[in-house]
Amino acid sequence: MKKQILMMLALAIWLAACLGGSTVMAAAIEFTDSLGSQLNKTADGAGGAMRTKILKQYADLSKLQDEHNSLVSKTSGLHYDNEARLTAARKEIKEIDGDKIRRLDEQVKSAKSKYQPLFDSYSSISKQASAAKKLKDKTLSKLLQTQADGLKTASTLARQDIRNKESALQAAKKEKTRKAKEIRKILGESDLHKSKIKAEKSAMASTNKLISTEWSNFKAAVKKSEADRTTDTLTRLHTLSSQALKNKQNIYNLEVKISASAKNAEDKLR
Repeated sequence: MKKQILMMLALAIWLAACLGGSTVMAAAIEFTDSLGSQLNKTADGAGGAMRTKILKQYADLSKLQDEHNSLVSKTSGLHYDNEARLTAARKEIKEIDGDKIRRLDEQVKSAKSKYQPLFDSYSSISKQASAAKKLKDKTLSKLLQTQADGLKTASTLARQDIRNKESALQAAKKEKTRKAKEIRKILGESDLHKSKIKAEKSAMASTNKLISTEWSNFKAAVKKSEADRTTDTLTRLHTLSSQALKNKQNIYNLEVKISASAKNAEDKLR
């Protein structure tokens, strides 16, 4: 339950702050019954071609707003999915070949533990052989040296076994580093796309301020039944809304690219 609440909160924050003013636009343009009635009155008062033009402009703007809302919904869903996938991918990088490396590390430790008694015996016998030689006890010295030579051969093979296992471990760690670097580079592509998204949001925020102002002008014109001013404001609103929609489409396209980067990283992790 807590996780779901956090997910909803994160999505709400993103909608409010990350769509670069989409919520500002939603608040600025609101098609109400009262406004529709005033518009019809203005259009009817103008009559003829002007009436047809005003009604069509208003309908086109309403349709454009529907496109805005649809795109915002699609983009927000894709954005949240992307963030979750990117976060998961970055966490998984730490576990690349984790089982393999742990197994190889355990083999190294096990081999060292297994061969330590052999190394200790070789060291002890060698010291005894050296001591017997100093005492000039040829029989004991020869016996001990023979044992030491046998243990030396076994120790050499044991050390080589340990080195082989250590080499395998180091190779696995090196391969993990290579894979991690490759995947981080792929994930880094998303940062470039996010930078472009930020620029689109900034541009859209400026456009939305103009939309808000123009919408106020439009409502004032309709309230006073000023047909010429009404059609002029609707023309500007359509132009500005089209620009904002273009920004939103660019943001969506960039989120699609981020999604592709996430998938590429996921494929590499598999």
